[in-house]
Amino acid sequence: MSAAIMNKSMSPFVKIWVVTIVIIAGILIVSAVSFRMLVKNTAEAFNLQQLFLVRESSRGIGEFIRNVETGLRATADLFAISPQKKVLEACFNRYQDVMQVLFLVAADGSISHVVPPDTLDQTVHQSLTTARERARSSGQTIFCTDIMPLTLAGRRHISLVMGVAVPRSDQWVCGVVNFDNIKQRLIYPLRSGKTGYAWMIDKNGVLLAHPNVAMEGRKAIEVLRELWPEYSSFNLEIIIDRAMTRGEEGSGEYTGWHFGEKQLTKKLIAYSPISMNGLLWSIGVSAPYREALEPVMQSMVGPLVFVGCFIAVILLGAWLLSVQERRKAIVNQELAWSNEVFDGIADGISIIDREYRVLMVNRTVAQWHGKPQSVFKGLPCYKVYQQQDGPCEGCPARETFATGKPAFRDRVSTSLGGRKYYFQLTTFPLKDAAGNTIRVAECVKDISREMALQQELLQHERKAMIVKMSSQIAHEIRNPLGSLTLNIDLLDEELSAGTSGDMSEARRLITTIRSEIEGLNRVLKEYLECTRFPAIQPELQDINGIVGDLFALLEEDLRRKKVVFKTSLEYNLPPAPVDKDQIRRAFLNIILNAIEAMPGGGTIEVVTRSSGAWIEIVFSDTGPGIPEAILEKIFTPFFTTKTGGTGLGLSVAQHIVTEHKGDIIAESIQGQGARFTVRIPRGE
Repeated sequence: MSAAIMNKSMSPFVKIWVVTIVIIAGILIVSAVSFRMLVKNTAEAFNLQQLFLVRESSRGIGEFIRNVETGLRATADLFAISPQKKVLEACFNRYQDVMQVLFLVAADGSISHVVPPDTLDQTVHQSLTTARERARSSGQTIFCTDIMPLTLAGRRHISLVMGVAVPRSDQWVCGVVNFDNIKQRLIYPLRSGKTGYAWMIDKNGVLLAHPNVAMEGRKAIEVLRELWPEYSSFNLEIIIDRAMTRGEEGSGEYTGWHFGEKQLTKKLIAYSPISMNGLLWSIGVSAPYREALEPVMQSMVGPLVFVGCFIAVILLGAWLLSVQERRKAIVNQELAWSNEVFDGIADGISIIDREYRVLMVNRTVAQWHGKPQSVFKGLPCYKVYQQQDGPCEGCPARETFATGKPAFRDRVSTSLGGRKYYFQLTTFPLKDAAGNTIRVAECVKDISREMALQQELLQHERKAMIVKMSSQIAHEIRNPLGSLTLNIDLLDEELSAGTSGDMSEARRLITTIRSEIEGLNRVLKEYLECTRFPAIQPELQDINGIVGDLFALLEEDLRRKKVVFKTSLEYNLPPAPVDKDQIRRAFLNIILNAIEAMPGGGTIEVVTRSSGAWIEIVFSDTGPGIPEAILEKIFTPFFTTKTGGTGLGLSVAQHIVTEHKGDIIAESIQGQGARFTVRIPRGE
């Protein structure tokens, strides 16, 4: 309700500025929220990058340890085929990049075959014994000591010892791994951001590797508390105690000491475990939070300037919008009027592109075809209008595209809903700015009624002429024919009474004369029938019965001329109000026309069916068909293509059907026969 009142009371100018203020406020709010989300997403993305780094480092350390294990197992397997001393020397030369010393440990714990000689500190015995017994008791064939300081060849190293059981023996082949080498190769080089670094702890939280070497060997949490007694990094304690020392992988953030910094620093951390042969280490990489956000903060200058410019553009747009809306309203109104005119035109209008696709049609075209306007869009015009597979011969649209000028075609015919229509077709070019014809407007005017009226007028004129001519012919010819017939009969009687001479030639001539006179009488009868169309006397009749009577009447003639007569009559066909004699005469003329079209024999089929308020009687034959050029003329009086024909049979049939308020439609496919469909109203 309040929105409706505001819409009525507020002017368009006020509405535009209210919307503008709301948009600007929304932009500022969205910008603030987006900045917070950007900071959060940047931190998460940075931690994902750090997590990828520690994973790769963990994988590298794991591969390093597995290389040591592989070397030791290869050495143990070779003891079965070669002297142990030589095997140890050869394998040391092969794996000296990962192992500092190789040696054997007997079942009693004694050490032998040290390679290189005199390099192993005896302080390693206790750690070896503990790790070896732990592996033996658990049924394992490999052990690994904790990281410890060892003196090798007079130099102190941070190392660990890995041993592998010799197959079918109580001996263990052991190797000393220089952990300093691991740190230098796989931990210290790891960097994140500008100053971020990696560090490693064991399962007890003791630092094994750190850029500040003085911290190594001490618990990480204790070192932090020692540096800042007044501050406790609760987050870091949770990360170390509940995740890293338990072999979990993840990322997070905490506040703590950073190498090279004098103050506590908020940091991002990612960590990944290294677990093998009883060892559990965790490597982490951390970097200051500000280093992750520094590129974002630098990149925010541009967006802030953009937002400011955007707001300025919105303010300018708000001022221009009212002018644009006013112009838009005028254009929309004119467009609506144009569409109303386009759809209101009684003629059919189609817009066609250069591929002869229909782009749009007006309401008249849709009504003609009984389909929605949207159905026509994208269909080829020749397919939807003429049911053809390619452009029509003499297509006016093609001419307009070629010449850029309007084109006109008269009496274009097509079939819609089973009926034939005639159109006047005019095409107009629609050009682009360069003057090229890119589309064609096709205007179609239905002239079917005008054609029908012209045809009807012509029929009436010809029938009037027939009446006049037939009356004159009947008057001038029939009386002499009657006199000739009487005299020939008398002559025939005289010849019959005579007894002398050969009368065969005279009788033959009399027969010929009588035959010709009968032909003239038959022609006169047809002409006179055209002048004496009695008024129809309609009564409800059984159409199927009329068709059956015709078959009985023509049965002998059909058999003689080798014509098969087939029927498909609808059961319980409703009766129709017809003049039985007249409608039978119309049907007979159609059937006789079909018989004459098949001098060598063929098939005539009659189908009856009800169709809504109509009864349809379809006559089809298997003759040569009717050429398209003369199909429109077959109902014209005196038009015939048969020698000796009068051209009145189909004209009479059309007249009778029309008198019954029906119509007759002729269709034909050249070489496949003709079909005549008679439609008459059904009874109430």
